[in-house]
Amino acid sequence: RFVSDVSVGGVDRAHTGTQRKLARVVFASSSSSRAHSPHRAWHIDDASTTTRTMSARLPPLTTLEGVLFDLDGTLCDSDPVHFEVFDDMFTAHGVCAPTGLTHDFFAAHIAGRANVDIFTEAFYPNLTPAEREALAEDKERAFREKLLSRELPKANGLDALLRALDMNGVKTCVVTNAPRANAEAMLARLGLREYFGVDRLVIGSECVRAKPNPDPYLEGLKRIGLTSSKKCVAFEDSPAGARAAVAANIPVVGILSSQNAEALMSAGCALCVKDFATPELFDAFGAAVPE
Repeated sequence: RFVSDVSVGGVDRAHTGTQRKLARVVFASSSSSRAHSPHRAWHIDDASTTTRTMSARLPPLTTLEGVLFDLDGTLCDSDPVHFEVFDDMFTAHGVCAPTGLTHDFFAAHIAGRANVDIFTEAFYPNLTPAEREALAEDKERAFREKLLSRELPKANGLDALLRALDMNGVKTCVVTNAPRANAEAMLARLGLREYFGVDRLVIGSECVRAKPNPDPYLEGLKRIGLTSSKKCVAFEDSPAGARAAVAANIPVVGILSSQNAEALMSAGCALCVKDFATPELFDAFGAAVPE
C-alpha cells in the first residue's frame, strides 16, 4: 500500500500507447483549510455530502476513454477570489445593494457563467454594451492580480486521479468558461499548464456558444479524439457547467466546492462528491477500492 501525492504538474504526458491497467493508488482525504472571503463566509455547509442517483452508472475506469474537467471550482478552489472581485465591483456600482453580494446570488447568477451572461443590462442598466464589456475585462484583470498574492492549491485528490487516468490511457481536457488569460494563469499556478498543453484547453468564449450550451464540451470531445460521449465523464462544480455537459450527452460528476448537491443533481449530475479523493467516486467507476 502507498499513498501517491506525486505532482503531475509540468509533465507533458502522452496519452497514446499508455499501459491500460488499474492504477493501484491509495487516495487519502485531507482536511486542508479553504480560503474565505474577507467580506463574507460563502462556502456551502454540506460539502462533505456524497450523493448519487439510484440508477447512476459511470463508464468503468478500465474502459473509460476521456475525462473533461471544468477549471474554476473543480481543479482548484478559485471561487473565493472571484467572489471578492465581484463583491468589490458590485458594491462600487450599486449592484445587490444594500446587502452586498451573497453566496446564494453568486451561486445562482455568477458561478460557472460566461461574462456575456453576467455583465448584462439587468445588472448594469446605465452602461452601454461597450462599457459593460470593458467592465468585464477590468474584473478579469483584477482577478488575475489577486491571484498573484493567493495560494491556489489543487483540488484534493487531483494529482492521484490524473495519475490513475494516465495509467489507464484515459485522455483528458480542460473545458472552461474562464477567459483564456485567466485559464492559462490558473493552470500555470497549479503546475498543469504543460500537462494539458495548448490543444487540451477549451475556452467557452472561443466556441460558437459558451456554457451552459453544449458547444465547449462537444469541442472537448473533438480535442481528445472521441466521436462518442459514451466512454467519457465530465467533472463540474456549477449547474451551468453541468447542464452544458449533460446537453452534450456526457455523464457528469458534480464537485461540491461552492454549490450544494441539490443544485447540481437538479442540473443533471449523476454523482456529487466532495473532491477527487472521495471513495464513492471510484465505486461509481466500478473500480475496487485501491489497496
